Amino acid sequence: MRHSRFCIFILFITIFSAPSCERYVNHPDWNPDAKKALNSFIRSERNQKERPYVVFDFDNTCSIFDVSVQLMAYQLETMCFNLDPEEFSIMANTGMETYPESLQESLRSIISDYTDLYSRFGPFTAKGVDFDTQAKMGMDPVWKDFASDMGLMYEKLQEYMTADDAYLWTMGWFSGMTGEEVYQMAYRSHEKYSKIPTAFRSLKGSHGTYSWIDGIAVTDNIRELWKALYDNGFDIWVCSASEVGPVMAAVDVFGLHDYCKGVLAMTMARDSLDRYLPEYDYTDGCGFLATPDGGWVKDSVPTRTRPMGPGKVEAVRNCLVPRYGNKGPLAGFMDSTGDFNFCTEFSSMRLDVCFNRATRKVTEGGGLKAEVAMYEKDALKYNLRKATKAGDILYILQGRDENGLRTLRPSEQTIRLGDKTPRTFADKNNYTCLEYFKNNHMSVKDILETFSVYTDVSAPSNPFGFTYGFLDSYDGYRSKE
Repeated sequence: MRHSRFCIFILFITIFSAPSCERYVNHPDWNPDAKKALNSFIRSERNQKERPYVVFDFDNTCSIFDVSVQLMAYQLETMCFNLDPEEFSIMANTGMETYPESLQESLRSIISDYTDLYSRFGPFTAKGVDFDTQAKMGMDPVWKDFASDMGLMYEKLQEYMTADDAYLWTMGWFSGMTGEEVYQMAYRSHEKYSKIPTAFRSLKGSHGTYSWIDGIAVTDNIRELWKALYDNGFDIWVCSASEVGPVMAAVDVFGLHDYCKGVLAMTMARDSLDRYLPEYDYTDGCGFLATPDGGWVKDSVPTRTRPMGPGKVEAVRNCLVPRYGNKGPLAGFMDSTGDFNFCTEFSSMRLDVCFNRATRKVTEGGGLKAEVAMYEKDALKYNLRKATKAGDILYILQGRDENGLRTLRPSEQTIRLGDKTPRTFADKNNYTCLEYFKNNHMSVKDILETFSVYTDVSAPSNPFGFTYGFLDSYDGYRSKE
């Protein structure tokens, strides 16, 4: 009898002291290695006296595909511009004066087409034209030239400047709109394209064809993860190279607001009436904090940088590290070169989940991260405990299926859009690098510090028959608090 009562007592204690399954990640579409690592991480760091924090990239990390590239297409098809032709000309030419005549010629054509369209279909506003007008414009050769040339200009600019410099020009498209108008425009775009199957799209004009992907998603896995982190006492931040308004709209559209602490992102300058200007705000541009009533309030600490690549490290150090007792993030979530620095440089970080696009080559941060994740799994046999004991960050690769309405996969492999075969890497060069790491028994530190730096195929130090790396210089693995 006493033994029976003791067993019941132990069972009672076990049931009511064990953590609830609802406070962890359980969705069947998680890579099992990711699920184990995330749950181990949450269990080991939950409910600290001082709240820990984690940092997520958004585009192609929280979301499958890029919400801001999708917004570009939406803005063109609806003509959500709050500029008359003269104002549009000023916006389009801002910062472009030193670029080649071929680009200047394209700009003149774009401005001429906008003026024509404005006279026949305008005036254009932040709300865009109605559905009937969209249908008429869609058949108009001038609109086809204008919209395709705007998209192609963004691509051409990347031949002359960095990707974030080129993206800065597209953020100028918001000029004349208020913060609320940009938010509402992005909200409409995110809602629309979250409901359609993924598809390749293109628009042919007389000067070329602009191509993009339609369809965006935030999966149930991500909502589950954010809720689990929030319920266990973590603060969740987004650090994005997209403009801050569209990111806030995405957090809200996809049901993440209740778990989000705040958003650090690109900040365009605004005038005294909160209208966007075609220039970046390095002085007063701040992130936004999520409020319990579903709103947003501007933070008081400026990011003073463009949060892409090393800029994400700067943004976190400027805005978050002082807020958390001079401590860095404990986990990072990423997909690409733009996230590589913040997911490798903080000594505080224990876990990084890299969402696998299976398109990232040895000349991209996502490609190197995929190689390191598989090296830690296959050669070092790491789990979270072993990686922490060795002084390393645990890198985990999470696969996805980009087709249909888009999901994650219970694997590190990804099924790319239009494909049926799961892939781990972009091509054979990634496998060559992985084998080299294994054969030379390299440390994670040596891999990241060696193979992240751009090295031409002709360099004496290059052991391969191909170019690798993507950074001009690298401050070092786990080099910052």
